[in-house]
Parts: sequence; structure tokens; C-alpha cells
Amino acid sequence: MRGEGGYAGGARRLVGAAAVVLTLAGVGVALGGGLVGRAESPPKPPPSVTSAATPSTPPSAPLDVPAAPRIVSDHLAFEAARKAETAAYSLRHYGVRTARLQPSMIVLHYTESDTYASVRSLFAADLPNRGEAPGTCAHYVVDQDGTIHELVPPTLRCRHTVGLNHVAIGIEFVQASHGHDPRWAAQQVLARRAQALAGASLVEHLQRRFDIPDQAVIGHAMANDSKAFRDLEGWRNDHVDWQQPEVVAFRRLLATAP
Repeated sequence: MRGEGGYAGGARRLVGAAAVVLTLAGVGVALGGGLVGRAESPPKPPPSVTSAATPSTPPSAPLDVPAAPRIVSDHLAFEAARKAETAAYSLRHYGVRTARLQPSMIVLHYTESDTYASVRSLFAADLPNRGEAPGTCAHYVVDQDGTIHELVPPTLRCRHTVGLNHVAIGIEFVQASHGHDPRWAAQQVLARRAQALAGASLVEHLQRRFDIPDQAVIGHAMANDSKAFRDLEGWRNDHVDWQQPEVVAFRRLLATAP
């Protein structure tokens, strides 16, 4: 990483979601050009596997409400020092000293790397970015095989998007641009069935949990134009990952009504 980074669904919507992914697979085009921006990203014991908020007995909810997606808990060492750095960053940029997050948005990113391990290692290093601590991170990383990793609980702030870290959950998709236009990279994610549907399932889960509407699911490239954008230091995003056309396509995978 180089910089900061309702529900009407059910089984009947999964078929439609898959169709969208297959359609996108047929129309993705590799465009020339270099990537000019991306999202804000030591060995540890094997991660534990959890299913967020999954009850031990069958739920009494309506049958068209899906279970929470399978999430691998692989938390970063987000201890007192990093929380203090995050709170200080929040004071400088958002005017409130806190590391807590009450999310009202979700921002999509891609990792500009080909492996989950490499991006996790970078986030774990907690290196200053733009001359400021804490280091960059994202709450979730969705691997190419559809594995969902939770690195930071969605109730703690992460530096992943300038101007929106105080309101947004960050989700990274493992994908590099390999010298192509940044839109090409997002199109590869959309065309990869397992990864795209896992990402949509995660987003729907977070939408239900935090009451986040579809229109509040945006790409990193759309951050500067968000009504929620705020940065007291005058910082702006220069990232171009997940532009509007690809975000609109991703929203079609969601069972949530707009």
C-alpha cells in the first residue's frame, strides 16, 4: 500500500448476483496506463475462524434473511499505543480525540498486491504514512478465493481513506493492477465470482448491522465528493481505485434496495 487508503435478499437474489458477475467477466477490458493511487495497508499464530453473530440454534428470523458470512478473525495488534495514535490523528483531522468508530459508510479498495499475507504484513507494521502515525490499515480483506479476513473490528477507526476515516469501514480486495488502468483492477475483482460474491455478502452483513444504505457504499476514488468528507488539515485523496462505474456494478450484487 502507498497511501491512506435494508435488505431484501436471499437465495433468489444470489442467482441474479452470480449472473451479474458472469456478465462482468465477459466485458472487462484491460486498459493501458499506470495506477496512480490506492487505499491506505511478522508472523502470528494461525487465525481462528468465526461466523459473526451466528447463533448456536436455528434463528427465528424469516427464511429470506441470510446467515452472517464466514469471517476469519485475524486481528492486528491494535493495542493501547496504536489506539492513542489513532485518537490523536482523529483530533487533528476530524476535531474529536477518539479511536472509536460508529460507521455510516463503507469504502471499497484493492490492495495493489497479489497475496493476503503481504497486505496484512504491511498493516501490522504500523509505519507512519504521510509523516503521521498511526500506520494505514483496513477493517477487512477479501482474498481472491473468497476468504474474508477481519483485521480490525468495525467499531475501531482505521486509516484507509483520507477524509472518511471517522465514518467509514474499509474493505480491501486482494488484486494488483499489474500496470493496467486502475479500473481494470476493479473489473478483475468483479469478474472473479468467489471474491465478488464474498465481498457482497460481507457488505450486506455490515449494512444490516449498522444500517448502511447502498448509496453509502462507495469506492476510494469517490471519497473527495462524499458529503461526509472532512479533513481539518486540508488533505485530499489522490487515489483512483474503485471508480463509480465499477462501484455501481458492485452495488448490483447487493440484495439491499437502494
